[in-house]
Amino acid sequence: MANLLEVERLQTVFWTGQEEVTSVDEVSFSLKAGETVGIVGESGCGKSVTSLSILRLLGQHGRIKQGEIRFNGENLAVWPENKLRRLRGREISMIFQEPMTSLNPVFTIGSQLTEMIRQHTTLSRKETRARAVDMLRKVGLPHAETLMKAYPHNLSGGMRQRVMIAMALACKPKLLIADEPTTALDVTIQAQILELMKELRQESGAAIMLITHDLGVVAEMADRVVVMYAGQIVEEADVFTLFREPRHPYTQGLLEAIPRVTGDVRRLAAIPGAVPSIQRMPAGCRFHNRCAWATEHCRKETPPLIETGPDHRVRCWLASGPAITHPLKEARV
Repeated sequence: MANLLEVERLQTVFWTGQEEVTSVDEVSFSLKAGETVGIVGESGCGKSVTSLSILRLLGQHGRIKQGEIRFNGENLAVWPENKLRRLRGREISMIFQEPMTSLNPVFTIGSQLTEMIRQHTTLSRKETRARAVDMLRKVGLPHAETLMKAYPHNLSGGMRQRVMIAMALACKPKLLIADEPTTALDVTIQAQILELMKELRQESGAAIMLITHDLGVVAEMADRVVVMYAGQIVEEADVFTLFREPRHPYTQGLLEAIPRVTGDVRRLAAIPGAVPSIQRMPAGCRFHNRCAWATEHCRKETPPLIETGPDHRVRCWLASGPAITHPLKEARV
């Protein structure tokens, strides 16, 4: 099956006013129709910038410096803005991370939802309103008819998030980019939203690019997982391989930091240090100053992304050798 989306050697930069800094560097991955890819990593790793690059929503200071973003075989990186505007919302939809800044505060929920549907469908005014109300009900919002007349400030953070999800799913896109879609939602609503996304995938064959910190959501939803660190992909594998045999020390650290609710009480493991600033990236492997296995080679030379197995790629000098056990795993007591 041909890929629906192919991101090839993407490099995204931002102008700070004094210099150009690289936020996403040499990122490559693909999605097939009906496939869900989870993008994981700490805040500041480049997950959201990667998604915004696909839609070319980088603002006046950001730009794609190199690479291709092929959707249905066409390179979106060189499309004019007026052509992209017709694509956004209809073919590719995005659930943004912060719903309060994504919704217009001076228009009602109903006007914003129906306007988006009218822009991308041929439905009549009556049919458009009926679909808008139905989508609000599907995302678990009570009194949908009343909410159509409400303004964003009348809603809680979780309700605004569900409105954004309703807008993203209303036109049944071929690709859904979900940036932390279950943030601010309780576990009951979270399960409902994930189920709604699964239904979209099953009914329309849509691909889903799921950006999240929650590895439990990734385990439930994703077919493949891309792990990002400091603007680069450090590991990519199918979801079963990644959880069973993580090869990169950063991936191992993320998995070991998951709280356990079964067995004996254990100390919560954590990865030492923090993600480096995009303005001060370390030489060599970008994870070396947080890695217990780092060598002088790691500190000087940047490792390539190499194949360690079928559809399993790792950016680590140790990846070609025997599998390592992360010290966080050994330290759990």
